[in-house]
Amino acid sequence: MTLLKEMGESSTLRQLCHNIIEHTSAHGIPNIFRSQHWLRKLVWVIFVSFALCCALWQCTEMVLTYYTYPSYEKIMLVSSARLKFPAVTICNLNSFRLSAINKNFRMSSSLQDSGLDQTHRRNRSHSWNSTLDHYEEHIQYAGAFNKFASEFNLLSDEEKVDMGHQLEDMLILCNFHGQECNESFFAGFINYKFGNCYTFNSQKATDIRGNPISPMVLNTTKAGFMYGLHLELFIQQIEYVRDISHAAGIRLLIHDQAQMPFPEDEGVNIPPGAETDIGIMKVHIKRLKSPYGSHCTEGDGIRNFYKDVYGAGYTREACKRTCAQQSIMEHCGCSHWEFASPKDLGYPKCNLSVPGVSDCVQLYEFKFAHDELNCNCPLQCQEEIFELTVSGSQWPSTAFMGNFAKDLKEMGGQLSAIANDPVKMRDNLVKVVVYYQQLNYELIEEEPSITEIDLISNMGGLIGLWVGFSVCTIAEFFELFVDILLYFIHRCLRAPTKPEYKSPYMEKGGSIYMAPKSTKI
Repeated sequence: MTLLKEMGESSTLRQLCHNIIEHTSAHGIPNIFRSQHWLRKLVWVIFVSFALCCALWQCTEMVLTYYTYPSYEKIMLVSSARLKFPAVTICNLNSFRLSAINKNFRMSSSLQDSGLDQTHRRNRSHSWNSTLDHYEEHIQYAGAFNKFASEFNLLSDEEKVDMGHQLEDMLILCNFHGQECNESFFAGFINYKFGNCYTFNSQKATDIRGNPISPMVLNTTKAGFMYGLHLELFIQQIEYVRDISHAAGIRLLIHDQAQMPFPEDEGVNIPPGAETDIGIMKVHIKRLKSPYGSHCTEGDGIRNFYKDVYGAGYTREACKRTCAQQSIMEHCGCSHWEFASPKDLGYPKCNLSVPGVSDCVQLYEFKFAHDELNCNCPLQCQEEIFELTVSGSQWPSTAFMGNFAKDLKEMGGQLSAIANDPVKMRDNLVKVVVYYQQLNYELIEEEPSITEIDLISNMGGLIGLWVGFSVCTIAEFFELFVDILLYFIHRCLRAPTKPEYKSPYMEKGGSIYMAPKSTKI
């Protein structure tokens, strides 16, 4: 009430504004009121208006730029004394063992009926048609292979595992960081193209048959050839199927443990008869979530069949394959063998011999291959990739051949059968070494170009540059606003009253006019 009384006793509203603005800390504005000549006032009004317009324009541009959410990539080389060793997945380039197919009458008949043996008989009599013949052969082979794969897909998972190459038959030697390792360090999964695939250091608790294995994390504290993973493998070319396997060796992928490997699209081939050394350099990528440009996700709210079946994390490729499987399920009424499918969904496996199913599956295979499916699959926010440096040499060497043959004979089985023939040894044996080239990694991190603090600081700098405003100046204008508000509140509370008419004769103590008495003369 005291403050309202003071406001009521103050001068007019014009004088109130004049007093505060004339003494404000904002540059330029007080000079309008201090100038005595009208020309000076006009010049200051024009200049202050121009400065205010420039400040408003630049601040508007800065706010609009901020809401486009720009970002930049920061690249750092991070040194570390210990690095987690990646997961290493190996697949034999031959998907089914010949002996297992011969024991299964249904699969043996399907192999003969598929026509795979007919797809390699190209007519080379016309050299001008070689490209066309090659394309036609590819189409024929793909159709024949799909026909055989459809029959294979109808088998149970246990039967599929039994038909593929077994890790205990393939693994001759495993050594990591100078310590011996064995089959208990490998998990596994079934791939439609390569059959049984085995993953070293997957950190999963079970192997390909569901048996418990060691899920411990393997780290490396030294860089270089001696401190990596050394594998010696027997690829069993005697078990290769002539009409399916066109190359011999191992398909190898290096990936993060949370990532689902897709050997049909990723990885490198390791040939037999050679030692292949793979030096790796880790690259860790961090992206920003929406509304920034990458629009990455952690996979929340996005269905991932590979997480349901294999426990793998979200990746863009896993999302696209899940989307393709969902499209096939919805439109074809079955689950395709190329993609993961949870059993609880209840969809039968696709059988291409059923009328209409083959055409439907081929249609969505084509759409998936040409990225024509309407899938919401943003990039993952965190990703680890590994850059590879691959080199090779002949293995085993001629000098080492004799001693190595003795070791193979002691192991027995199919290994002893190839020990007496150097050609067969080089045709069936693979050695691969995977190691870190250096104990540091490249970090590529996406960061905002403009943060909230940057926006406020830049706007404050622009306003200070053009009109000299500061936080204290804003407080002065806020004070002016409060004063004007109080002024009008006081005006409203002071209700105007009309003066009442009072007879001077009714007031006490007032003088009374009396007419003079008449006198007789």
